[in-house]
Amino acid sequence: MKDIEKQIYGNPAVFKKCRGDKRFAYVVALARAVNALNSANSLMMSTTGRNDPAAHRDRMNSYFFVSAILYETLKLIRTMGSVYGNDKSFQDSIQMLLKDKTAQAVERMHLKAARRDAVFHYLPDPFAEAIAKTPMTECVFLSSVGEKRGSLHYAFADYIAAEMMVGARLDDNVTVNDMMEKTLKLVIQFIEHSENFIVGQLNGWGFEVRPPSSAFSPPVP
Repeated sequence: MKDIEKQIYGNPAVFKKCRGDKRFAYVVALARAVNALNSANSLMMSTTGRNDPAAHRDRMNSYFFVSAILYETLKLIRTMGSVYGNDKSFQDSIQMLLKDKTAQAVERMHLKAARRDAVFHYLPDPFAEAIAKTPMTECVFLSSVGEKRGSLHYAFADYIAAEMMVGARLDDNVTVNDMMEKTLKLVIQFIEHSENFIVGQLNGWGFEVRPPSSAFSPPVP
């Protein structure tokens, strides 16, 4: 059976009320974070059962993006405490993630510098420092299958980015895979809590569920 498309809609009166409520911007920011995490996680899921260079590239970059977005999202959760600190639905769901051991481990990583220099920006000087410090003694710069442009993986660049993120060489694949699995599990947990929290807030403002409207079509890039 085909899933039915729907919208959660706020009429002009509801939207006017939301625009005057300072909490609304926090919910919009949270929704943006969930969108980004869902997209990065989808990239990871698309590689299931594959072990070619492109799949390896997508898994690594999905983890980079998920970790960086999650780092920023934890900062958002802390700021939300200023307006939702007394809200039990916030305390019992999203805010609880700040105490999660995996979330704390992500924050302890060298992620702040890595997301700045190798995930969201690409600055040669930090790469030069990481290259100088790497214990690697040889360089597999690129892996590919065939000649298709989308099939190649500049492996060395991602390995250096990974070392920048954790502050050491990724020699222990078991430890690395365990950390990736725990992080992705945390992301799924966060997404579920956030979606429930967002829906609860929208219901409180008076948003309603309705079929898609042809009156509004989002722009297509």
